[in-house]
Amino acid sequence: MATARTKLIYQHNQDLRQHLSRVLSISPVSALPASDQSLLKNVSEDDYALITNETIFYVQGGGQPSDTGTITTSSSSSESETPSNSTFEVSAVRHPASGGAILHFGRFNPTNQANLKVGDEIQQSIDGQKRDLYSRLHTAGHILGLAINALMQNGTLPSTLVESKASHYPDSAAVEFVGLIESKHLAAIQAKTDEFVASARKVSIHWWSMERLRKGCLGVGDEFELPEGETEGRVVEMEGLGAYPCGGTHVATCDQVGKVEVRKISRSKGVSRVSYRVA
Repeated sequence: MATARTKLIYQHNQDLRQHLSRVLSISPVSALPASDQSLLKNVSEDDYALITNETIFYVQGGGQPSDTGTITTSSSSSESETPSNSTFEVSAVRHPASGGAILHFGRFNPTNQANLKVGDEIQQSIDGQKRDLYSRLHTAGHILGLAINALMQNGTLPSTLVESKASHYPDSAAVEFVGLIESKHLAAIQAKTDEFVASARKVSIHWWSMERLRKGCLGVGDEFELPEGETEGRVVEMEGLGAYPCGGTHVATCDQVGKVEVRKISRSKGVSRVSYRVA
């Protein structure tokens, strides 16, 4: 398991909803190292961790929830072996504490048919509705961040604001900036966000060198670094508006996020949090 590495197919083709891959490892969560067991809450004897050579399941991180869905034995596998109606229902997907073997957490249905084994060809199927929502939320968060940066540039907001982090979860979507954003600016932020959404600019994925990434992206602090062994970073660009380093999934054009509602601006310990939702 330590030497296994899962290829993140969604980083190169985020439109796939189904994908064939192979099982590298399957084990009860209770058999994992304690550091990996802690990634899943309320573990029971029915919980398993599945590792595959490739995955279209988004791995939780970057403020975006993981995909959910199902994994079943592919038709080609079932032709040569006893067919099974067992389905592995994926509830969470996580990076391990160390290494690159992605953990697909879930349970077999029915629970007494945990019959996948190493080498099996499997069919991955993600929940497309959830993926579409998460993609809309993630792109919307970047558009909101770009709108705030544009208002900093035109003098509406303080130029000293520093973009820090974001959440793109449905119930807690927000972008955060170090510095003071007064509530009176909510209308201006909403108007600029609406403008950027209506622009319908293309949303593109690139792979850039660290030098180009630092020059061409917002939200890149001194502490930013590429994953170990990587020479290029994944970037999402709202063409003509700006770009961010990002491993998440996104819509194809800005208008596909739908209506973005800037809900409120809150402040705590020198940080302004601008909350939003999509409709």
